[in-house]
Amino acid sequence: MPDSLTRLLAELPLAEPDPARAERTRMGCRALLARQTPRASASRGPSSGRGTLQIWQLLIAVLGVAYLTEVIVQALSVYGPP
Repeated sequence: MPDSLTRLLAELPLAEPDPARAERTRMGCRALLARQTPRASASRGPSSGRGTLQIWQLLIAVLGVAYLTEVIVQALSVYGPP
C-alpha cells in the first residue's frame, strides 16, 4: 500500500460498538425470539416438517443427477470421438 493510504488508515478511529445500542439490539432479538418460539412449536407437530425436508432433499438430488448427466452428454458431444 502507498504510504499515504497507510497513514490515512492509521488515523481512523477504532471500530468499537456502542454498548447501549448493542444491548438494545440484544434485548430486541431476545424478545423477538421469545415471542416466536412458543408460537412456532404450538403451530406444528414435532415432526411435521420432516416429510417436506425429505421431499426437497430428493428433488435436489434428482436435479443434481440430471444436471451432471447433461454436463457429461455435452462434454462428450464437444470432446468425444468424431
